[in-house]
Amino acid sequence: MATSHYFNNYGSTNEQRVIEDLIVESIKIMGFDAYYLPNTNDQARDLLYGEDPLKKFTTAFQLELYLSNSTEYMGEKEFFSKFGLEIKNNVNVIVSKRTFTQRVPQNTFTRPREGDLIYIPFLNGTGEIFEIKFTNQTKDFFMLGRKVPYFYELELEKFKFSNEVIQTGKPDIDVITAQDSYTLTLNTGAGSGTFLIPEIVFQSTDNTFANATSSATVQSWIPKSNALTVSNIIGDFVDGKTIRGQTSNAHYILTSFNPLQSASPNDQYDNNFISTQGISITDFSESNPFGSI
Repeated sequence: MATSHYFNNYGSTNEQRVIEDLIVESIKIMGFDAYYLPNTNDQARDLLYGEDPLKKFTTAFQLELYLSNSTEYMGEKEFFSKFGLEIKNNVNVIVSKRTFTQRVPQNTFTRPREGDLIYIPFLNGTGEIFEIKFTNQTKDFFMLGRKVPYFYELELEKFKFSNEVIQTGKPDIDVITAQDSYTLTLNTGAGSGTFLIPEIVFQSTDNTFANATSSATVQSWIPKSNALTVSNIIGDFVDGKTIRGQTSNAHYILTSFNPLQSASPNDQYDNNFISTQGISITDFSESNPFGSI
């Protein structure tokens, strides 16, 4: 016997809209606010290996998320491997397609993408950032015959910062760059102007950014001591040459800097200590102190 043709269980737009309304309302009631940070450096995207030479996160869109696993972290958590201690704390969250469509420009980002970030403000007191590892688009299994998903389930893993550019304009998010990235303090001499945060500073052969031989992002500028702290360093800075701000046009002569200074406030390793200890145990009288020949 065929199914009854008096009831349209698949393809009813009105019923699909009711289901979507209930999902959106449930997330708003039982969920939490977070921010979606898309990678805006698509030109560098490696389509074969899925990696980018330098990811850039310059925008943040507020979304409501619902936590799928509410008891503890998922995944392998903390474990020792041949690469040392690894921390893989995973969580799954749900975001409605309607919310994502309304908050995020659809001409660029049609869905949450693997490799993008999610910032959750209330975790760990100061907030934590997670990376999207997989976007599940079939969790609702085409309920009532709907083609597009009612929601996305995002599989997240704690983000491992690796000197990516994070400049969203939201201090709570951008502070991770200042705390965790490799930074240098450049001591400057004669010059004029005020460097802006977080503008790009550079050295070049003709004072133009197009021909820059080195560049970096400003993290702080202390005029009294002429100390310029920078991160996201590209190339090698040279003493005696002018450092110029791309936006402020401030320019000063670089007098000195220590490439072995502490890399970041949260870095537990001292580069100077490692260098000193390495020199003390390495016999540089040998023609090849690092080999057997």
